[in-house]
Amino acid sequence: MITQPGPLDAGRQPVTVRSLLVDTVRAHPERPAITFYRPPTRTGRHRGAGWQTLTWHEFAHVLLDVLDWIEQDLAGARTVAILAETDARYPLVELALGLSGRAVQPLYVTSTDEELHRALQITGADALLVGRSQRERVDAGRVGAGRPVVDLDSLVRLPGDAGTPPTTLAADVEPFDTAAVRVRLAALAARPAGAALLYLQSTGTTGPARVIEVSEAAMTASILAVRDQTTVAFPRFLSFLPTAHISERLVTLYVSVALAGHTWYGGGLETLAADLVACRPTVLLAPPLVYDAIRQQALATAAASAPGRRLVAEVRRTADGALASGRTMSTRRRAGARIFGWQLRRQAGLGRVQDAFVGTAPASADLMAWWEAVGLPLRDVYGQTEVAGATSISSRRGAPYGAVGRPLHGVEATLDDGGELLVRSPSAFTRYVADEAATARTMPDGWLRTGDRAVIRDDGEIVLVGRVQSLVTASDGTVVDTGVLAARIAAEFGPADVVLAPAAGDIGRNLYLAAHPAGQDEHTLRESAWLDPAADGDARWDRLATLLAEADPHAVIRGMALFDGAFTLSTGEVGPTGKTRGWRIHQLRHRNLRPRDAIATPTAPEPDLTPATPDADHGA
Repeated sequence: MITQPGPLDAGRQPVTVRSLLVDTVRAHPERPAITFYRPPTRTGRHRGAGWQTLTWHEFAHVLLDVLDWIEQDLAGARTVAILAETDARYPLVELALGLSGRAVQPLYVTSTDEELHRALQITGADALLVGRSQRERVDAGRVGAGRPVVDLDSLVRLPGDAGTPPTTLAADVEPFDTAAVRVRLAALAARPAGAALLYLQSTGTTGPARVIEVSEAAMTASILAVRDQTTVAFPRFLSFLPTAHISERLVTLYVSVALAGHTWYGGGLETLAADLVACRPTVLLAPPLVYDAIRQQALATAAASAPGRRLVAEVRRTADGALASGRTMSTRRRAGARIFGWQLRRQAGLGRVQDAFVGTAPASADLMAWWEAVGLPLRDVYGQTEVAGATSISSRRGAPYGAVGRPLHGVEATLDDGGELLVRSPSAFTRYVADEAATARTMPDGWLRTGDRAVIRDDGEIVLVGRVQSLVTASDGTVVDTGVLAARIAAEFGPADVVLAPAAGDIGRNLYLAAHPAGQDEHTLRESAWLDPAADGDARWDRLATLLAEADPHAVIRGMALFDGAFTLSTGEVGPTGKTRGWRIHQLRHRNLRPRDAIATPTAPEPDLTPATPDADHGA
């Protein structure tokens, strides 16, 4: 157990999820805990529809009810999987399962049926809880066969929902008197040391998704490492990231419990724009794609008027000045940038954000500088599921662009002889379930091999320079960074998905290029599942051959496939955080490959393009 001293663990008592919850309920019973949207009834009646809030005292009462229902409905289940979208019931059932000593297995709703079946088989989950949008998969027998399946709605009844009373506390219970709930919470049995709290899916970016076991001690270490990174007392969060992602679980549930936070639950990514305006969060963690989508919408709106275009130009000049300085928050913002930024933040629901974090994927320096120019500086969060969240977070001021910050408290970082970043942390995972060999490869001697190549500056800042697996030795012995090659291709053909997947025997790479049609946003394309192979006479084949002759003289790329459209979530070619999965694309699309030499010289011999064995997945 963690014994770091601090306001949440005075007297050096062991910190547990239960102790964090009891402390918050005792100290801040009147503070809001969750706010959820109650939609109109099926008959269309809007009476009672709208946002409803539970205080921490009320939250604890509902939580204890859920605990009772779990002991009745899931008495024999020790590992319970959850397949549900953004929902205020999720944190209640996850906490209740954890406090009852059970292990929780969050599942990505965007996973294919095959991936879900594999994940459930690995852990041997005893029961499956499903949200409304996933019930059809269960009814069709595609998911959950062979185990009890319980609707999340039936297990967790929120106040005012489906005929339940709109109030939580009985008339004779004082809002500030939490003694009764604290006694019940304190009486719950402690989880055995080292026992699993969470079984998390990896995102499967570089290989089939693994199941990552995280203990309660690891999760509390992660909470303590990041809890001081916000400047806001009682932070207000918005839940919208994929529910099974470690960042979503850590921030909107466990950190919120530790800081007496207030988490809003809307409709997820589908209603993000409206939910931001309703919630007006004070702390925001979002992937680069979300920040860029908001930016592009603001730029498109501003382009419609001459004053808007002038303000955008001022923002661009401010951002360029920030990039030229090399460090965040080191230049003065222009007046036009201030005006544009104030309007943008107010209209987008970002006006009260005090701490803005960007994570789950690499963020470009240009994106960071642009948001700084409009008055919302972003702090880069770097980490892995295997360390239960964050390894490092960039500083509030003076962080070098391109760096991902210094290691958090309790985290150690070093480089091996090949430049791979190694991390040691009390929040490290226990194992890859049912894969001892992968566990041993990934974390030998207690150091996690991140799979990222990095440089550690003299000031301790970590700068990522690429993935280990992107280094390929060509047939002439030259080591080529295929990440640089992919960026060159993307610059020529973008917007596009540019994916380099290992060829047979890991000798070279096969290129899969999906060109996005003009005027369509990436999210819509992914949802549409539109992907058509390019015709034989398409002029882009010649463009591609010419580009590779210049950019890839060592012939690392062995085969090429060209498409119109985008790789999709429904096929598993894109992971739950929006990253393409080269191994899956190669698995499904290798028949579309053309030998590189055949494009320029049709009589050239064909290389072996058989799908390769996927690489290991270390990323969050």
